[in-house]
Amino acid sequence: MKKDTDRQVRISGPRDHDVAEHCQKNGMRPEDARKMLRLLGKRAPMHEIQSNSPPRQPRFR
Repeated sequence: MKKDTDRQVRISGPRDHDVAEHCQKNGMRPEDARKMLRLLGKRAPMHEIQSNSPPRQPRFR
């Protein structure tokens, strides 16, 4: 007896993100951005970027 199944295959996107782009998008100081690039390199997983980022500055309205 042959079992017919339809399987979905997920093709995930790139797991590594651009560190410089993340720093620029989140408004980090240039010193912090250089520190992140030195620590992580040009590309890194998002969880490493977030765990090594300094706390975000509050946005006052």
